[in-house]
Amino acid sequence: MSESAKQSSRPPVNLEGLQERVLLSASLMRLNAQLRNFTPLRDRLVAHGQDANAAYRQIESRRDQAMAELKKLTPAPVLPVPPPKSFRPPRPVDALSPPIAPARFLPARNNPWFGYSGRVYAGPLHEGDDIVPPEATGSIQTGLIDDLGGVFHCYGGLIPDPPDGHPKEYFWLHSWIELIPFPAPVVHSTFTYSFPVYVGVQVYDASGGAVTLWCFVSVGETPDFVGQEVVVNTVDSWPLVIELNDSPFSQDHQGQSNVQRSFLVEAGHVPAVAVALGIVVALESGAGVSLEDAFMYMGARTNVFGQGGIVNFRYDPTPPLIKTD
Repeated sequence: MSESAKQSSRPPVNLEGLQERVLLSASLMRLNAQLRNFTPLRDRLVAHGQDANAAYRQIESRRDQAMAELKKLTPAPVLPVPPPKSFRPPRPVDALSPPIAPARFLPARNNPWFGYSGRVYAGPLHEGDDIVPPEATGSIQTGLIDDLGGVFHCYGGLIPDPPDGHPKEYFWLHSWIELIPFPAPVVHSTFTYSFPVYVGVQVYDASGGAVTLWCFVSVGETPDFVGQEVVVNTVDSWPLVIELNDSPFSQDHQGQSNVQRSFLVEAGHVPAVAVALGIVVALESGAGVSLEDAFMYMGARTNVFGQGGIVNFRYDPTPPLIKTD
């Protein structure tokens, strides 16, 4: 970790409700996967003389309960402003690619109104949440935090230590956060930002039962940042979801997702975006996993060493304030 990363203060990012929402989402995905592919579990239960139908109903009940709890925690959706009609998102998503609105003038004062685009850089990530089951050994450890929106060489040996007779699932979570401000627009505009997220996990060993790993990215937004906390409550995306059942040898897994959103910003106001990157691991009772190396970073990277964390943005003046007659 660089000295500047060590000395920088934690950004005003509010993670209230994020860990509960992410863990419930991960649990819901896993329960749905078990219901979709119940045959292996059914065969195992039957082989041990257990009631497979009752187990299926129990999973359904847990799935329905998780859905209800997640619905309570999910904030009211904040609908993004649709980009201009000329917008044609490329692949991967990039706010710089659409054509920029040309300058126009208001006849009354001859003030120019125009669209423009640019880029900012994500700063060093900061520690977010760290959730370890009370009946467990090991945690997800932070490795190297660079200066431009990345965390590398994370590791951890995770083993549940359940009391006898209480089989269940155990969840670990570790997240990193950053707050990214942007230049203020000159006029009332539609603001669009975009950045990719890249993740990778090297699993040294997974054994003893079902192991599931997720990487997530969540964001929160404000159109007028004046130093207040920004709540991460807008987007939950999952660039990597993997099942690791009895993988005794080192395996590499990588994934990517793109974040792009638009919202209105008043002239002279500073928009800001809070970002949380994180890893979630779920182990059933008796399972264990060793993460040898993991990384997560946001923003595009250039070919020049040490230059990355690029977040693109654009402003489009918002009609009907632009007049041509």
